[in-house]
Amino acid sequence: MTANPTSAAPSTFTADWALAPGDILAQELKSRGMSQTDLAARTSLSIKHVNQIIKQNVPLSAEVALSFERALGLPARFWLKTEANWQAHQTAIASHVSLGAFASWLNRFPLAALAARGVIGARDDVATKVEDLLRFFQVTDPTAFEKVWLQPQVNYKRSQTNKLDRYATATWVRFAERAAQELAVDAPIYSPKELRSAARDIRSFTTMPILEGFTAARARLWQAGVMLVFVEPLDKTGLFGISKTLDDGRHMIGLTGRMKALDSFWFALAHEIAHILLHPKRATFIDTNTSLANDDDDEQEAEANRYASDLYLPAPLRDRLLASGPAALAQIATEAGVATAIVAGQYAHLEDAYPQMSKHRPRIADAELRALEAVDLTIS
Repeated sequence: MTANPTSAAPSTFTADWALAPGDILAQELKSRGMSQTDLAARTSLSIKHVNQIIKQNVPLSAEVALSFERALGLPARFWLKTEANWQAHQTAIASHVSLGAFASWLNRFPLAALAARGVIGARDDVATKVEDLLRFFQVTDPTAFEKVWLQPQVNYKRSQTNKLDRYATATWVRFAERAAQELAVDAPIYSPKELRSAARDIRSFTTMPILEGFTAARARLWQAGVMLVFVEPLDKTGLFGISKTLDDGRHMIGLTGRMKALDSFWFALAHEIAHILLHPKRATFIDTNTSLANDDDDEQEAEANRYASDLYLPAPLRDRLLASGPAALAQIATEAGVATAIVAGQYAHLEDAYPQMSKHRPRIADAELRALEAVDLTIS
């Protein structure tokens, strides 16, 4: 199965210009050698009304379109379509001009990242950039953007939002959401039972090379109706990951790999799975570096942390690890079916032994992180 974009490009050519019905009417009269007075007589319209249509001073109504069909032989639907196109074009021009007033709003966004991904043109004028940005976020104006993309962020606990640039965060979330929407095409419906099964399978994926393991996790979660995507972090976001409900009822998990430690990457994934399973009434969770450390101020975050810990290292093995110490890392990892780095990360957290465990917690290289984002959105 190959995923396709959810918003396909128009199948027909759409011009960025339009002809005014009055111009067409004037040309038609000229070609026929007919005066405005003649047309007025044939259509029972006043000469003034005909002249106003030609000068674009009044819109062309359905009744007038039918009159022109009878008098000139051109279908009423032609006139009505021409009028609709003209009005839409005029509205677009006026709207585009008004968007130029939103330069300060535009500058709140990470413009370099948006240009690098082709969302906006680096050399376009302000109005064009604003137009493209609104289309990217699928909203009509900056006010709608605030309601759809910023107001939901007040649901995130305060210790997180204080560390986030809201506009950069919304941009990253939209990048991740767009990738997830591509992946969701033809995906199964979301199944909590299947997700629990997939979560157990992910343990073995942690032992694979990161690109191979991520690809396997993406495919397995896709079967549960959960879209896993990776998007490199943006400045001023501090994002670790996100879980979000998509419009079609499926779910997405977006990861950034900001901490780069292998165990942190896999822990973040399990943490987001926990949010989907345990907290289905909350549509979006954004997790920052601090939220995954040991944030007991938010019970839902604490629950997600406990789930992730137990998924990779059940309590009996964790107790043995604490009793045996670092010498048992490899053995316990084998018994748990996870990478040694996972066990080392938990030991480091439980015993505050991060320096001691650093050699057992390999980091994901920058090239590997770039490769994760470049993985083709194809599930086979």
